[in-house]
Amino acid sequence: MLLNDLDYFVALAEEGTFTGASRKKFVSQPSITNVLQRLEKELGEQLIIRQRGTRSVQLTTAGTTLFQHSKNILRETEIIKSDITNQHKVGIGVPPIIGATIFPKIMRRLNDQEIEAFHMVESGSSNMYELLDNDKVDMVFVGSLMPEHDRNYDSHYITKSQYVVILPIDHPLGQKTSLNFDDLRGERFISVGEAFMQHRVLVEQLIKHNMVDELHRTYITNEITTEQALIAAGNGIGIMVELAVQGRSDLVTVPLAEPLDFYIYLIQKRDHQLSAFANRLKQKMVEVINEIYLKDNKENKL
Repeated sequence: MLLNDLDYFVALAEEGTFTGASRKKFVSQPSITNVLQRLEKELGEQLIIRQRGTRSVQLTTAGTTLFQHSKNILRETEIIKSDITNQHKVGIGVPPIIGATIFPKIMRRLNDQEIEAFHMVESGSSNMYELLDNDKVDMVFVGSLMPEHDRNYDSHYITKSQYVVILPIDHPLGQKTSLNFDDLRGERFISVGEAFMQHRVLVEQLIKHNMVDELHRTYITNEITTEQALIAAGNGIGIMVELAVQGRSDLVTVPLAEPLDFYIYLIQKRDHQLSAFANRLKQKMVEVINEIYLKDNKENKL
């Protein structure tokens, strides 16, 4: 019993005529007739009754049984095909800052098949763990305020950056060698939203330093590029990972007097089973990361 035969029979049952079935499957009417005869011979049962005076057909009891089972078989076949195809798809979560800085360096070392295998989900670091925990992706890049030691995850350290104050180039505070939050009192802050680790850091620091007015006046955007453009145009200041503003000549960065580190990892949920292909790709990425950030990794064995 061939899958194509079952597919044509389902079309005949659903369309109710040989003409309709042949049009639906883009084959000749004799092809549908031959399939029907082949199935009836193989099963030893009549499957349809031709209605007198019309071109329509009606399923017999045996035909109805075959119709129901055929639909299930065809549905399961599509699921099998999809599952096998997806064995060579790897879901990966990438926060925007990492996607603009670190991820391209890794991608440059991969071959076409490996690059095409990625199904990339972009969101802030704060959302990455949720994607992992709900099995929406296989692995994620994350930025963390602390070294990653959660036993629920396998983590591979990549590198470290620091949060800095971002200012327009003509801002008076741009001449300082470092800044504390008291220096920033009365300033308007610009930040991305709650999905981003940067937002969490800013909120925590403003509350810690009793800067509630500044918190309420903070302007929120969903795009890091918009945030940077607004700051560059003199609309406010920001707290951002230094990695995100490297190469920007229209912005000034000043270190915080009390450093805030930003640790970057590639992580996978420990109980999430990777396909053989996904596991090989992860190992390749780890090798590439080690090559790119070898010195940093030696200094930060965590």
